[in-house]
Amino acid sequence: MTFGLISWLKTQYPDLTYEVPLWYPSKEDPDNREWLVTNGLGGYASGTVSGAHRRRYHGILVSALCPPQDRCVILSRVDELLDVDGVQYELATNYWASGVVSPTGYKYLESFTTLPVPTWVFELGGNYLIKQLILEHNTDTVQIGYYWMPDTERESASDAQLTVRFLTGFRSFHDQIQGSSDDRFPQFVSPNHSIIILNDSPRRVCLTWSDGQYESLKQWWWDFLYPEETARSLPDHEDLYLLGQVTTKLKPEVQFAVAASLDKPIDKPDCHQAIAATLSRQKQLIKQAAMPKQNQGMQLSILACDQFIVSDKRSDDGDLFVVEGYPWYAESGRSAMLGLPGLTLSTRRYNDAKRILTNYSRRMVNGLLPNKLIEEKERAQEMRLEYGAADITLWWAWALFHYQKSARDDEFIKAQMPLLLDAARHYINGTTGGIKVDGRDGLLRCARAQHEFTWMDTRVAGIPITPRSGKPVEICALWYNFLETVLFLASAVAFEDPLLQELQPLSKLCAASMQKFWNEDKQCLYDVIEAGMGSQSQPVQAVRPNQIFAVSLPYRALTNQQEKFILRDIEAELVTPQGLRSLAPDDPGYQSIFGCGFAHADQYHRDLSYHNGMAWPWLLGAYCDAILNVFGADADTSSRIGLILQPLLAHLTDEACLGSISEIFDGSRPHLPRGAYASALAVAESTRWLNWHIRR
Repeated sequence: MTFGLISWLKTQYPDLTYEVPLWYPSKEDPDNREWLVTNGLGGYASGTVSGAHRRRYHGILVSALCPPQDRCVILSRVDELLDVDGVQYELATNYWASGVVSPTGYKYLESFTTLPVPTWVFELGGNYLIKQLILEHNTDTVQIGYYWMPDTERESASDAQLTVRFLTGFRSFHDQIQGSSDDRFPQFVSPNHSIIILNDSPRRVCLTWSDGQYESLKQWWWDFLYPEETARSLPDHEDLYLLGQVTTKLKPEVQFAVAASLDKPIDKPDCHQAIAATLSRQKQLIKQAAMPKQNQGMQLSILACDQFIVSDKRSDDGDLFVVEGYPWYAESGRSAMLGLPGLTLSTRRYNDAKRILTNYSRRMVNGLLPNKLIEEKERAQEMRLEYGAADITLWWAWALFHYQKSARDDEFIKAQMPLLLDAARHYINGTTGGIKVDGRDGLLRCARAQHEFTWMDTRVAGIPITPRSGKPVEICALWYNFLETVLFLASAVAFEDPLLQELQPLSKLCAASMQKFWNEDKQCLYDVIEAGMGSQSQPVQAVRPNQIFAVSLPYRALTNQQEKFILRDIEAELVTPQGLRSLAPDDPGYQSIFGCGFAHADQYHRDLSYHNGMAWPWLLGAYCDAILNVFGADADTSSRIGLILQPLLAHLTDEACLGSISEIFDGSRPHLPRGAYASALAVAESTRWLNWHIRR
């Protein structure tokens, strides 16, 4: 007999009206699928369904010390020991450097869900223990609640005593910690609080419990193993410090709760109230999206979108950023612009869209929007923005186009127009990285061979793996779309400027010159022309997905027949159920498996494969745009797009990080998920098109 978790949740929280996903993990092996909750400040909690930590990035409380950057593990693990009528059950699951998995608490795990918060049900000889984890929004506080549900068929309730152990290892989430007798983590204990000084740091981790007795233990536990780091050929061992444990006698259906917070302790944990607040916020996000009918995939997508939108303040007036992906990526200008229609417009978060656009556009330097934030280890609280990518400003215009179509916000577009025109001037006259319009043909040239200009930006030993110098097809397609978008927006909001008169003939010249990319022999587009060596260089014929943008953007310069040929080429060479391959399989440089097939791939081989064969789910968004542009919004197109979305929706609900979408997949079957387990662009584009499909 299984425990009715959904019924129990709805009894506890009558406002729980959306559909709750439910999983029944195997008892034979640890369930390594992952879960993620975020706090809107760049911090998060993450782990596996089994409870084991398989990455150095897993943690119960990972906080951004200088939101949204400088993320550190504050509390690594919370392990439980349950005594039922003298029989002990260890509910934790841990991997050790010796190769042993111990304890094996996953064998008691009966069911699991991620909503409204991660919830585990353990079955223990006919009794049930329910565990819930809540990471409160806009705070650095995690609460964990336990409910004891004794076997109702027994004449007398079982006597249950729970011990909760707190393990930490204060560090950057990119690092691991090695134990030392010099690390003492001094504690100051009161009746229901323990304040722990995190070594030489001025920061504190504050533990709180609702009742029970706390014991300060101060022990190192040695040689935890993180198998995912082993697979990435990175340091995979860590020692954790046992701060202490709290022990209490459980009462049937009465909440026992513990909490951990950064710097400031909470008075008393109350998981029921915290979950009610979380549920209220989730329902508001779903309501705001105003979907015409209930759909579990869309609801999961709406909540997944929220995880990538973060603020630098614990208030409504902070700047908004977009995190590129979890667990390891920081905020990203490219993800913000490319992801904005899916993350905010499809979910009707128009004010958040405006705040994101305002934040990134005001950081424009020499016509370029910042690519990403670089975290300096030596000066963690200082923010250094990386510039030099040619595409982000161009995607900004694309995002503004979609924003205006959705929000009809003429005043905001008017405020952005001077910035758009300033960017146009810099591109025309030349800007950072040798980015400059070629006056002879109106196309955009990227001059520096050792510079990464587009989304294909991985480097090995400082050298771009997929060079984009010269005139890349995606940059030139985006440049033409930028010019036409500026002209469209200026007309839509009645904005006047002398430069607009210059942009009209430049746009016509650029449109005509896009024919330079046409590969008559293969009936598709060249990937790069004039590749860093001037007009006499041979065009790059590699079949990559970059040509899709010449078909997917709102403003395009090719004939409808050419667009059909391009789509045919992409479908034959690049389309997989999980995304578009970054290189055709018949290319000599094609890598079908992440890390070039090595079981323990180092960074060189991981980076080498990233844009040379891996399938990228976010590109399915551009593919759907292209289908719509070429064939129109009829019933066949709607059905076709619905079929395209199905594999990603299945992944969203059953693979990798439950409730999110992975960054990349292997280019070959079975297309295993790889890279970051939660990708802003993958979630954004699937949400954008799922929204479109449902509203059809």
